[in-house]
Amino acid sequence: MTHPPASAPRRHRRAAGQLLLGLVPVLVVGLVVLGALALRLGDVQAPLAAASSTAPATVTRSGTAPDGRGLTVTFDDAAGTERTGTIELDQALDVPVGTQFPVQFDPDDPGSGTVYTDGDAAHTAVGDVVFGLVAVVSVLLVVGALTLGRLAARPRLRGRPATTVTGTHVVVGRGLLVRSWLELDTAAGLRWLPVHWAPEVDRMTPGTRLQVHGDPARDQQVLPVVGGTEVWPSGRLRSREPRGEVRQAPVVPDATELGLARQVRADGVLPFLSPALGLLWAYVDGSGPRGFVVATALAAAVLFWVPQWLGSDPRATSRDQLY
Repeated sequence: MTHPPASAPRRHRRAAGQLLLGLVPVLVVGLVVLGALALRLGDVQAPLAAASSTAPATVTRSGTAPDGRGLTVTFDDAAGTERTGTIELDQALDVPVGTQFPVQFDPDDPGSGTVYTDGDAAHTAVGDVVFGLVAVVSVLLVVGALTLGRLAARPRLRGRPATTVTGTHVVVGRGLLVRSWLELDTAAGLRWLPVHWAPEVDRMTPGTRLQVHGDPARDQQVLPVVGGTEVWPSGRLRSREPRGEVRQAPVVPDATELGLARQVRADGVLPFLSPALGLLWAYVDGSGPRGFVVATALAAAVLFWVPQWLGSDPRATSRDQLY
């Protein structure tokens, strides 16, 4: 049976607040990291910017300081004066004496100083910082787009026709996450919908009749209304039971609104995994301590955002509470 709702349901402000709560740390950490990387980019680009002249150079010695990564080369400047310079490679290489390639040098530095060539340590440092900037911007764009997209898309579901179905509140535990779901009995069989928690969900008795904006038998996105309040979905409607430990949630007739602090304490466990990700990134990327700090900070923010995106259940904050 399809019909318009008798009155406008209350907005699910808690879900919107939770999504914004997850977004803010990513934005703050991301912008701080972008600022630090921008300053770092200026520092690593400065020597290359000063090296405005180029000339063909010849290797006269290989494997010099620092750490065997240095190359001593000779070249002629614009005035025809022979000069000597040192190239610092990103890693030690056995470059034969007599090898020739172009170098960049500072024409205002008459002494024997550092010169540069493509693929050396200086160019690699610039490339690493630029890659970091692109990676951070990409994370900000993806997280921001997903969050703002959900904030904009969920209210649009209100315009869909409302269908009456029966539903049961279940709790699903998977790994460290425990989330609320609605099990809906539709004309096409059982459907499962992950949701952002609301106290009205805890008050549901098994088989409660409720309205759903959209067709739960065909649509992937629907908006349930439980006890006169919207319950925002945190994912698509599924025709298969969710993976994990699925249990019928206890009915709490006097359930009241809970702040986000309890959910934050439960979800705050995941960011503690970020140092391991930071170490992995620093090892793979070879970016050292700086890369570890940046990757750890950004990973912690993203690992806090992910569970906010996946829904909530502040009452069932541990796997023990599934039973």
